[in-house]
Amino acid sequence: MGSGIPGADYQVFLSFRGPDTRQGFADCLYHAMFDAGVRVFRDNEEICPGEKIMEILRAINNSIICIPIFSKGYASSKWCLRELSEMVEKKKKIMPVFYDATPDDVKLKTHVYRDALRGHEKENDKEKWEKAIKEVVEICGWESSNGEEEKALKEVVKIKGWEVQRTGYAELCKKIVKEVLAKLKVKDRIVTDHLVGMDEHVESMLKYLDIQAHGVRYVGIYGIGGSGKTTLAKTLFNQLVAQFEACSFLADIRESSKHGLEHVQRRLICDLLPKHSRAISDTNDGIKVLKETCRNKKVLIVLDDVDKKEQIESLAGSSGWYSSGSRIIITTRDISVLGVEQEQLKEGSGKKSAELWTLEMTEMNFEQALQLFSSHAFKMDYPPIDFLDVAKGVISVIGRFPLALEVIGSHLYGKQKEVWEDNRSMLARIPHSNIHGTLMISYEALNFRTKQIFLDIACLPTNISLKNAFYMWKSCGFHPEIGMKELVSKSIIKVMDDTELWMHDHLIDLGREIICMENITDFGERSRLWDQEEAWDILKGKEGTAKIEVLPPLLNSAR
Repeated sequence: MGSGIPGADYQVFLSFRGPDTRQGFADCLYHAMFDAGVRVFRDNEEICPGEKIMEILRAINNSIICIPIFSKGYASSKWCLRELSEMVEKKKKIMPVFYDATPDDVKLKTHVYRDALRGHEKENDKEKWEKAIKEVVEICGWESSNGEEEKALKEVVKIKGWEVQRTGYAELCKKIVKEVLAKLKVKDRIVTDHLVGMDEHVESMLKYLDIQAHGVRYVGIYGIGGSGKTTLAKTLFNQLVAQFEACSFLADIRESSKHGLEHVQRRLICDLLPKHSRAISDTNDGIKVLKETCRNKKVLIVLDDVDKKEQIESLAGSSGWYSSGSRIIITTRDISVLGVEQEQLKEGSGKKSAELWTLEMTEMNFEQALQLFSSHAFKMDYPPIDFLDVAKGVISVIGRFPLALEVIGSHLYGKQKEVWEDNRSMLARIPHSNIHGTLMISYEALNFRTKQIFLDIACLPTNISLKNAFYMWKSCGFHPEIGMKELVSKSIIKVMDDTELWMHDHLIDLGREIICMENITDFGERSRLWDQEEAWDILKGKEGTAKIEVLPPLLNSAR
């Protein structure tokens, strides 16, 4: 019936009349997208058996992009028209291709499609089909024809600002695939609005990664929490992702691997092999799948916040797993997980050890630290003259790492100078290495309800849906809009794409540390649980108390 990946949601739905295009352009386009890793559905039969109609409608509904290929005979097929009508009705993203039919044909300005529609006069859906055709043709698409292909394509790409000298089926397919991939592109990693002191690190990393070099390279970014490791990795990922066949950014591995490394492997396989449908049973099976299926793929992988060697071994254990040109970036607080001991590194960053290059995230220089701090504390690049000394004093006691500068700077924004002096005195009693003590100053300044929202976020799954979180807080009588605004303004959380919450792992650790202090020995007496094993123990033994407000989602529901 249809060809694609059994049981999968499709990314692209191809609609075309088989006798016109199947053995030529449609086949070329299908395989070009399939080879690029796009999950694409195409209808293989001109007349669909009745029981298969729902399969096609589901494929359209589940697809992100629909590509109708308008041939001269397209409108003569009631099935093509039904597919087109469904695309328009469901408001799908439509990218039309004009094969040997022109936009004027499809606009019903010529007899080609007008005559075809007359053949459907007795069909109840005739008016709906005609409306769908007129609506779709308003979208700028690609034109292709046997005799006038280059000319037509050049006219279309002029509108989009592309320069094209000569294009055949293969070239046109490449262009369509490129645009499809751009629309399906993995979302950019969200980075802070105030990137200060990052350029030199990016430059060093690009040198170590050396995208043009053959072979597989691993580059480890190490340093204390809050030093900007993840921000650097996100910046590089966004900059380089288009140069690889497949990519994956695995965030917060330290946290997500608590559900089992096979859970993280599934995320990696899903990213790198979107058309892969076989389930993996355990970690060893996941390794086998990666080794067998990715060896010919040039990939970019980021393993973020790794804290155990076995995490690397299970996700990117050997350069033989991936094709030449692949690059693996690893961020960690502990350099020993990279297989490199601290004493092996000489002065400076960028030491090469076999296939591994390393970069240490050290403190920013004072001018950079002052600029980043000021952007949060004063909403400008430099402090007002009457706050200059106290600002420098605060920086000197909290250290020159981004997280502390952002959070404490945001905490002091708009405060009187006397408050600044008081906070500097409190911070001076906290060692630089005690990042939690520094961040605690900002937490203590929150009102009760905002503290509860902060603690909830610290215990909920990473990247939780903002919509679901709001439902929960409103049901508790909180005002999440107010609390969220305060947490964002204090740089404690970030909202990504207006849909997901994100919090730095140090702030997550701080929140959980606060909850653990509610009862050090009995987790059943705490207000929130985040560990699945503890949650299972509570549910099975019915040992919890009325104090428990938040439980983690239980992934292993069959237990």
